[in-house]
Amino acid sequence: MDPTTLDAVDAHTDEHRRKAKKATGVAAFGTFIEYYDFSVYGYVAATLSVVFFPSDNPTVGLLNTLLVFGSAFLVRPLGALYFGRLGDRVGRRTSLIASIGLMSAAAALTGLLPGYAQIGIAAPILLVLFRMLQGFSTGGEIGGAASYIREWAEPAKRPFYISFIPGVAQIGKGAAAGMAALAASMLPAEQMESWGWRIPFLLAVPLGILCLYLRLSVEDSPEFTASKKEPATSTDSPLKRLWADHRRPLLKVVAISTVQNVGTYIGTVFIAVYLSTSLDFSKAQASTIVLFAVLSASVLIPCVGYFGSRVGGKKLLLMAYVAYIIVTVPSFLLMGLGSFPVAIAGLLLGMIPYALCQVGTYSSMTEFFPVQVRHSGVAFGHSIGAVIGGGAGPYVSTWLIDATGNVLIPAFILVGFGVFGIAIVAGTVRSSGSDRHLYR
Repeated sequence: MDPTTLDAVDAHTDEHRRKAKKATGVAAFGTFIEYYDFSVYGYVAATLSVVFFPSDNPTVGLLNTLLVFGSAFLVRPLGALYFGRLGDRVGRRTSLIASIGLMSAAAALTGLLPGYAQIGIAAPILLVLFRMLQGFSTGGEIGGAASYIREWAEPAKRPFYISFIPGVAQIGKGAAAGMAALAASMLPAEQMESWGWRIPFLLAVPLGILCLYLRLSVEDSPEFTASKKEPATSTDSPLKRLWADHRRPLLKVVAISTVQNVGTYIGTVFIAVYLSTSLDFSKAQASTIVLFAVLSASVLIPCVGYFGSRVGGKKLLLMAYVAYIIVTVPSFLLMGLGSFPVAIAGLLLGMIPYALCQVGTYSSMTEFFPVQVRHSGVAFGHSIGAVIGGGAGPYVSTWLIDATGNVLIPAFILVGFGVFGIAIVAGTVRSSGSDRHLYR
């Protein structure tokens, strides 16, 4: 059965709409937990640098902590391959259940880990191991959730439905920032370094159990189920099929994902460290500033998703990249004035290109691949972009700020990638006049 025909016939029944809404909610809730668990590390990085990497030079300790943060990105492609194969061969639902279980377990183990003062060098080694397990899990979550929602949603509403993935991801980041801010504001520095940093990680246990229960209660996507009834046309692994038959779309996903991840991890995770170490805000103030920004993005992103259903992914991406060029430096200049409310306003300004880029990227990635390799294509392409853009971005920003003394380095990086993004979209992506999605 042709997937397009399946969409046209089945997606407009009341029962399908009800199931699509439930599937979207359950997939999005899992993404919330994934990004809460994954982002907590970044928001307490300044504390973790003291607990796991004690050093006379605070910058050295912070760089070591950010290297551990970046290590999670190195294994994301491996997780994407594993969960992508699982999702394309067995089912999206099975992959999503497995990924959330692993992520929650890794976060809980991190929260129970003794520090350097207790077990010496074993502490940072185990921290790296647990962080890499988180990265392995995250490698499969986005591809699975995006594919799953795309295959349930009505074609005309796909950008809006898929926008809930980055939307609730912001709520997850906001929850992580909120917990970090609450702990930092209520506990003295000594208690925060002793045990307070553990609380945000240990919340992964009840959240993970709830999400597992919900994901066990939903069906697999109808498009995937229908595809499994068709005769198999190839015995190759999804990765082999991707490289043989869908190389160009895969490279496009890597490119737009790289820009998206630079904006994500500099603009919403590294920014908490930047505010406290480069701009001299307290840790509690830094976490609160980020909390306001990401929660505002969680509201803005679905609005952009609704708008994206009308104008198309290419225009959204171009608007995002132009906005990065125009507003990023003013955004960082406002944060650098040293005023707490002005810093909030500055980061809120930076959420405009961020929201446009999130929706444009997520809604377009799933349109590049057929159902048989969609999970693998989105997961692997996005994870490679995350390694390049997200893994290196915070570390390079910290190193360049320390080397040059210029606190606008992160802004210049975002502007540069905005220019790069325009070149990518203008040269490799076109809009479909019939349904306004992105295609090869």
